[in-house]
Amino acid sequence: MAEEVKSRALVDPSWTAYPHTVLTLGEDSGVRIDLRAPVTTPDRERLIRLGIRPPFAVITACNPNGRIVDTVENSRRTAALRSDLGLRGSPFMFAVGESPDGVHREPGIAVAMPLSAARRIAVAYGQSALFWYDGHAFWLIGALVESVPTRLPL
Repeated sequence: MAEEVKSRALVDPSWTAYPHTVLTLGEDSGVRIDLRAPVTTPDRERLIRLGIRPPFAVITACNPNGRIVDTVENSRRTAALRSDLGLRGSPFMFAVGESPDGVHREPGIAVAMPLSAARRIAVAYGQSALFWYDGHAFWLIGALVESVPTRLPL
């Protein structure tokens, strides 16, 4: 099924918005990272204190194939993603990606795993892309959308 979805999702009209995402990682004392700016040394230190060591991916299960679905469906998909990652034994934490104005928000997961595995999961959940943190910078990595990995900020 993922291959069938891939052939239909090569273009995502919201693709240009991805590099402008603001990420919040962790639940209570979340660390906010604005992907429009370089990751600072204090940001790196805060990310390490959260307990998830780089490299890691930030993946959502929401709004598959670039289409908006209702809150109930997105919640169901997010729960399934958490369950799948829990079964794999991969360390993960809550994450949220949002537009700079806060109008569009998508819950997701920050998960420590190889990039190839993260990409497979993103494709399985119908995602155009994922964010990858290598310990120095975040990257926009295509999943269903075929794209050259892009170091952020642009």
